[in-house]
Amino acid sequence: MTTLSFIAHQDDDLLFMNPDIASDVWAGKETWIAYLTAGDIPHRPGTSHGGIQYAEMRMDGVRAAYARTAGVANNWHYEEMTFGGHPVSTNRLAGTNVRIVYTYVHAAAGPEDNFGDLWRLLNVPGFQAQPIDGRPAYTYQGFVGMIRGIIDRVAPSLVRTGSSIGHREGDHIDHTAAAILVADANTDAQGRTAVLRQEYTGYRVLAFPENVGGALCAKKTEIWEAYWPHDPELDEWSWRAALSRRYAPEGRLFRPGVPWIPPGDFASSVA
Repeated sequence: MTTLSFIAHQDDDLLFMNPDIASDVWAGKETWIAYLTAGDIPHRPGTSHGGIQYAEMRMDGVRAAYARTAGVANNWHYEEMTFGGHPVSTNRLAGTNVRIVYTYVHAAAGPEDNFGDLWRLLNVPGFQAQPIDGRPAYTYQGFVGMIRGIIDRVAPSLVRTGSSIGHREGDHIDHTAAAILVADANTDAQGRTAVLRQEYTGYRVLAFPENVGGALCAKKTEIWEAYWPHDPELDEWSWRAALSRRYAPEGRLFRPGVPWIPPGDFASSVA
């Protein structure tokens, strides 16, 4: 079995999808994680917390987190791969079935940039997203084609995303935009869901009861502890409440053959 999780930023998987992805790793499944933004803070001047330097710090964090998850040395092999005609950076964790994919597309991070390139790809006609690592720019069709290329290459039995209605739930704009873009890519010629896709609740989990406890909560916390010291925007208390929560609602499970209809209120809800 192979799973493919699409994440907006480095840490969304660790906070909102774990312990599910970690369980795939422990079971020895082929486990792919694709980050659809650089996780950067665009346009912040005079600090390593801004552009590609900050993105690389966070990527160091997720590499450390997945090495901790797998219980192996933090030793990754770099490989450029091409999906849908686009060259993309990937890392494979040595001795495991874990691979990470990075697009380096600008994230939304207010007040420097309240919208981000994923939202613009969906809502600004003709917009092109320029990855901050210098690789070729994406149009909407190009970005969706790249995602479809990943899905075709990986051939997963399950695709994970954030919530495509997260904008109605106080979620991050990138979480929602990433989920919609993946859902757009994960369709057949008739617009029906191609691969089983599960959506996960983002920020809203903090308002829900704890549902991850015992050894699983301890392991989720251990993995988070490997990540957060790499991110200068965080401290040891950041996001602690999310570590005991994980919500993947049955009502947000899209089975193969189910028509995909994007939410019509996403653009207007944040404009």
